[in-house]
Amino acid sequence: MPDFFERLNYSFGNEDWRTEQQALKIQPQDTVLCITASGDRPLHLLLDECKEIVSIDANPIQNYLLSLKCAALEKFDFLTYLNFLEGYGACKDPQMLAQLFEQMDGDAASFWKQNPQMIKKGVLFQGRIECLLRVVSRGFRCLRPRKIKRLFEFEDLEEQKAFLLSHWDTRFLKTLFGVALNQSLPKMFFNDPGLFAHVDSSIQVGHYIYDRMLHRLHSCLANQNAFVSLLFQGFLKREAYPPYLTESGSNVIKKRLNRLKIKTENVIDYLASAPANTFDAYSLSDIASYMPEESFNELISQVVRTAKPGARFCIRQFSSNHPLPQGLANHFERDLKLEKKLEEEDSFFVYRFMTGKISPRAFSAA
Repeated sequence: MPDFFERLNYSFGNEDWRTEQQALKIQPQDTVLCITASGDRPLHLLLDECKEIVSIDANPIQNYLLSLKCAALEKFDFLTYLNFLEGYGACKDPQMLAQLFEQMDGDAASFWKQNPQMIKKGVLFQGRIECLLRVVSRGFRCLRPRKIKRLFEFEDLEEQKAFLLSHWDTRFLKTLFGVALNQSLPKMFFNDPGLFAHVDSSIQVGHYIYDRMLHRLHSCLANQNAFVSLLFQGFLKREAYPPYLTESGSNVIKKRLNRLKIKTENVIDYLASAPANTFDAYSLSDIASYMPEESFNELISQVVRTAKPGARFCIRQFSSNHPLPQGLANHFERDLKLEKKLEEEDSFFVYRFMTGKISPRAFSAA
């Protein structure tokens, strides 16, 4: 099995774009640091007017995916672009693929030339985590076919809530979650050195996801939630696609692609080499869950050093629960009310949040 940093791990964003929009409040003059992952998050940050987005990932293949999505968005009309990502039309045309690769840097183009089968299958759902969700969804559908079918038929939230209470929420299903999402099974399948390596001792992963999912489904329809759809159906209807896969959203993003810079580097090393007072906002995803506490502390130290006064930040944590390090915590003005709101509303429901501003005290004390 390829090493974690030598394969495509994420191909469809598992984070709610609206969270960053609320937390970062990006302005036209802002320079933003963003973790690449599937590429969805940096593309969605371009929905707001900004000066520059620096999208960084230690895994070059995640950046190759972002390059591919950008090239397809820039080259094709909307329907061709969407079909291409889903595995139809242009992705099977050698001439159109060759024209697309000409727009990409050499390393990214070379990777996709060597892996055309990933494009032809529909690159949107070829990441390792998406493959894992397909496997899990088959198991759920085998054991609960009629109830899962019924869950995705609701168009009325009150009717869905009644169904959840009377037919869905059972000890059997919660136990099934505990088994299907047991730490050892996804870790074995995903072969990720960081997955569950720094788990908060208070979390039993499968039960935690189940409880958070049930809570979220009391306020949103299952057929409109991307993560629930992938978890139980293994696919996603276009009606639930995020903005960069819609015509209106892609039209806005397309005009701003020249403001996106892609870097392949460890984020701590990159920040350590960046000048002080560089960034206005930080979209740091869930990288804390892949870091021991000492690395997380070093990351926070470099964020403080490179932040402009009043810079905004958004940090997700799923399996980990690292606190802001002593000696640096007073540099952060956390918005606890917003953190709670995001935890309640985020469509991917598994995350806890740190968000707010870098306090000017960090600079006056320097």
